[in-house]
Amino acid sequence: FVSIGRLHSRKGYHKLIEAHKRLIDEGFHHSIVVIGDGGEMANLKAQAAQSNVEKTFILAGNQMNPYPYIKKADYFVLPSESEAWPLVIAEALILQKPIVATNVGDVGLMIKNRETGYLINYEVDEMYEGMKAFLTNPELVIHIRENLKNIESQFDNQKIFDSITEII
Repeated sequence: FVSIGRLHSRKGYHKLIEAHKRLIDEGFHHSIVVIGDGGEMANLKAQAAQSNVEKTFILAGNQMNPYPYIKKADYFVLPSESEAWPLVIAEALILQKPIVATNVGDVGLMIKNRETGYLINYEVDEMYEGMKAFLTNPELVIHIRENLKNIESQFDNQKIFDSITEII
């Protein structure tokens, strides 16, 4: 899994560590790489160390170009408490990554639940369930990947402009 965001308490990375720890403890071997920096870096590092997951919950800091991380990942995760229209979701969709994301702000307009991603509430149990679904249900992942094949047309600027012009 990969995630990109500012390290702030509202971004939910502290909850993501808890969900990750549960999965690891239950034998679901995976890793999470978080790209970004912020005021919660020290707290998150301490929490990962205390949970004994610092080798699988990787706080990579800011990266000049985060796209290779998304491209190499199997999945994207957005555990935020609040968002507006997160560009990073559009970027992950265009790169055809199955996404587990909290259904906040406009995320539910960007992702169709269990069609182009997996929508959850801002709860540790739901983060755990969403990631576990990707790790254990290959049919779901294949279905989502199939639906992501032409997703970039959803973000075509001309198409968006034409739709707005038609509304006006």
